Amino acid sequence: MNSSKLIEFIFSIAYLKTMVEKFWFEKSKEFLELAKKHLDDGYFWFSCFASQQSVEFALKGLLVKYKGMFPFTHDLGELAEKVGKELGVNVPDDIIRYCDILTPHYVMSRYSQFAEYNRRKAEECLNSATIVIEWVRKNFNINL
Repeated sequence: MNSSKLIEFIFSIAYLKTMVEKFWFEKSKEFLELAKKHLDDGYFWFSCFASQQSVEFALKGLLVKYKGMFPFTHDLGELAEKVGKELGVNVPDDIIRYCDILTPHYVMSRYSQFAEYNRRKAEECLNSATIVIEWVRKNFNINL
């Protein structure tokens, strides 16, 4: 491979990496907006699901950005701990707690006949997601 082909290849890999990172953070932002909208519209189960997804996409986005991969899990506490370990940052206990509040809603919200969803629960989920997303924004200078 000549040097110009190598440079072209390196730039294409860098471009793809940037696009993949952008995907994860854009989806995080979209899910947070959906959580707010559906809370206002009274779709409390979906607001909880979207809150969980916004944090999952943000945490996985960090791992993609800095490590190029992420674990296949929907456990947000586990993802937050992985972010701390892999990126060498302190993840405060309250961030783990907010993640743990959100984790069950990945499954429970989609089978809402087994769980009661109301405004209070949706507000708790949205608040938890907002706090975790704000922590990601501040600590990693990510535009979410």
